[in-house]
Amino acid sequence: MKARRLTIKSKITLWYASFLLILLVVFSIILYFTISGLLYKSNEDLLKADADQVTSFLRFEGNIIRFDEPYQIITTNTYFVVFDMNGNTGFESEILPELVNLPIEDKQIRYITIDNVRWAVYDKPLEFNGNTLGWIRVSRSMENLMATLNNLRTIIFISIPLYILFASLGGLFLADRALRPIDDITKTAGKISKGDLNQRLRKPGTEDEVGRLTVTFNEMLDKLQSFIKKERQFTSDASHELRTPLSIISAQAEQSLSSSKETKEYKDTLKKILKESKKMSYVISQLLMLYRSEEGKYKLDSEVLDLNVIMEEIIKEYGNIALEKEIAIDLNAKEKIKIKGDQTLITRLIINLIDNAINYSNKNSRVAVSLVKENSFAVIKVEDRGTGIAEEDLPYIFDRFYQADKARGGQGSGLGLSIVKWIVEIHKGEIKVESKLNRGSKFIVWLPMNL
Repeated sequence: MKARRLTIKSKITLWYASFLLILLVVFSIILYFTISGLLYKSNEDLLKADADQVTSFLRFEGNIIRFDEPYQIITTNTYFVVFDMNGNTGFESEILPELVNLPIEDKQIRYITIDNVRWAVYDKPLEFNGNTLGWIRVSRSMENLMATLNNLRTIIFISIPLYILFASLGGLFLADRALRPIDDITKTAGKISKGDLNQRLRKPGTEDEVGRLTVTFNEMLDKLQSFIKKERQFTSDASHELRTPLSIISAQAEQSLSSSKETKEYKDTLKKILKESKKMSYVISQLLMLYRSEEGKYKLDSEVLDLNVIMEEIIKEYGNIALEKEIAIDLNAKEKIKIKGDQTLITRLIINLIDNAINYSNKNSRVAVSLVKENSFAVIKVEDRGTGIAEEDLPYIFDRFYQADKARGGQGSGLGLSIVKWIVEIHKGEIKVESKLNRGSKFIVWLPMNL
């Protein structure tokens, strides 16, 4: 059985509590020893002050030590005893025998434990005319100080767990509030994975990281939905585009096999099959080119190209096709223009534009093709006097298979202009179309020369 993994909320709370625990323990240790040091220092200063106070009431007669007047230390839990040079005791104030019997340590403060009670002991020499006549020992009970430190330890030991508990609950609450949008994203993503692409995140009122993440996620969903919609349309249109020639090929083949025909009839059938096969091959090659463009797998094979030569050869090849449809092609390219680009793609660009113009031109009309230089750009213009494009269709003419729906009479594969736009963009150029319904269209392409 796999162990349940901690959620991010739990991890954040755990890390926060652990860090806070370490911080509080370190702080408490520093606080405890600081207060303990101050209390001990205060106790030692008081002990020395008491020793000085008692000494001020002593007087010396030869080697004899006497009190000026009867005296007893007023400070609670503090006691004294006076020693002569032989270690004999003279004056004392209810001091414990165990403290009296301790060896003398000059000007040293010692800590002694008697019957579980800690005592501070201080020996001060008694000097007169430069001679040491004896010692005074002052002792002070540490019971109150130790009780204070014990109380401090108790407070620390109780307060740290309570503080960690309340801080963890607060951290858990704040983490839940902070990560709630992430939970919303997870839930929305779950619904999307089930096919509901209309789901969107509710935009928070703040412009923080989570707010920006929500906006970005919604934008991604919009693009994803648009992409999937296009892919579905693409699949549907591609299937429709390929189904027609396949149906014709299949029908022609079945008809030829089902009955005996003359050689001429077989040739006519094979011509139809060949024509539809070429159409399928063309559509598939166009689809493959678009696929490579979208996947970023196409690498430009750039070289210096003479556009005049390319355009003349294309128009020469398409001249006969245009004549069959009673259309003339005029070329206006007086200035020699060269660019740096991929010859295969540039040739495809010009062919698609001219083929598109021929397909949608009226009989007994002309297609005007021109090549001029504007600043650092080579400008190609292809204009026809054909069916034209409705204004509402203009924004979509570069979409794949768009003509398969309604635009421009449903001729061709519907991929040519999509490829044209991609070729222009991959060469860092621009393309523009001007058209009016039943009056013709003009396509203008700007290609940087970059020689």
